[in-house]
Amino acid sequence: MSAAEQPPMQDASSAPATATATATATTTTTAPAKPKANSYYYWHGHEKERAKVGDVAPMPTPHLVAKDDAATVTMPVVPTMSVSKYSWCDGDKFVSVYIDTGVPAGGSLEETSIESAFTSRTLKVTFSTTDAAGKARVKSFAVHLSKNIDATRCSSKVKPKTQEILVRLAKKTPSVWVDLEGNPGSRDTDDDSAVEDDA
Repeated sequence: MSAAEQPPMQDASSAPATATATATATTTTTAPAKPKANSYYYWHGHEKERAKVGDVAPMPTPHLVAKDDAATVTMPVVPTMSVSKYSWCDGDKFVSVYIDTGVPAGGSLEETSIESAFTSRTLKVTFSTTDAAGKARVKSFAVHLSKNIDATRCSSKVKPKTQEILVRLAKKTPSVWVDLEGNPGSRDTDDDSAVEDDA
């Protein structure tokens, strides 16, 4: 073999390899493009297969909540503020409690919003005030009393000039109240318990 014959053989042996490479290149370009592999496509693409295995929770089935077409509008919950500014006066048969509503300048106290709850040893008053901008605030005043009251004879009203709430607590037994507030676990004083035992 001469040197001239050897190069064409190398060309011939390399020619099929080149044809194969071009055929491979054409098949690669004609194949449809796969979506990029990232966690979103991986999770959502395999969700049904994973659910069969029990790896993920099954999709919730939709159910009818209400048949009303009108959307129900719910008012946002206004947080309740605690009131601690008050004064009180002891009388013969009643104890008067004056609750400072803290109505801002230009604001108002909604008299219809006043709710009073009385038990034998507790007082709770809830009311709503509105400032000049129209923002409503719900306020609450709660006290555990030092002595028993008659809850059926207690009352509350608004003093128009001062915008204070006047609560009149009817004493169960006529006695002098030294303190308005008492401990939740405390018993009555000796003179109150003696009168209750006689009754």
